[in-house]
Amino acid sequence: MPLSALDVDAREHLRAQLEALEGVRRAVIDQDPLRIYLICERAEAPTEMLVRGILARGGLAADAEVYLAHLPPPEARRRVRFVAARVTTPRTGRALAQVELEWGGRTYRDEVEGETGAAVEVRLTAQATLRALEAILNRRMQFGLVGIKSFRAFDTDLVVVLLRTENVHALIGASLATADPHRSAALAVLNATNRVLGNYLAHGEVE
Repeated sequence: MPLSALDVDAREHLRAQLEALEGVRRAVIDQDPLRIYLICERAEAPTEMLVRGILARGGLAADAEVYLAHLPPPEARRRVRFVAARVTTPRTGRALAQVELEWGGRTYRDEVEGETGAAVEVRLTAQATLRALEAILNRRMQFGLVGIKSFRAFDTDLVVVLLRTENVHALIGASLATADPHRSAALAVLNATNRVLGNYLAHGEVE
């Protein structure tokens, strides 16, 4: 059956069959002569052979031209993900900040203890985040916390952190201030470090 003889419903049915194949993201059908363009993820399935099988079963032209374009593989995620941050008071006058981060399917936890007090506890959380990051790096890179501060800019409450690496690089990060100041502190640290960490973890390089 020539493609021109297919009505709209039959053509859409053919398209649906093609897009149901493993790895096929999009199918475009042209005619006179019959051409089929497929955008595919890279898969082990013999896509062109399966396409020709569908055409043969439908009585369509056996000499149809089939073109495959493969999408590039997805880039590995290069950001450390925040999981949790909490502060507890194990005893009077002492606070314990605990932070959990995820990288490469693993969870990394670290903690820092210090005095109680809202501002101090936010700083402890930032330090615990840095210790967890250093654990991800197997201590191959170290960070120092210069300061962390909340302030308002452009009618928005922010938490801003200033860090330094062992190479004396200054890193600045910010996050929105929320009802959970410890989460905001951890996210500000990640905002400051994620680009550097992504390059280092992926390539062993620091920008």
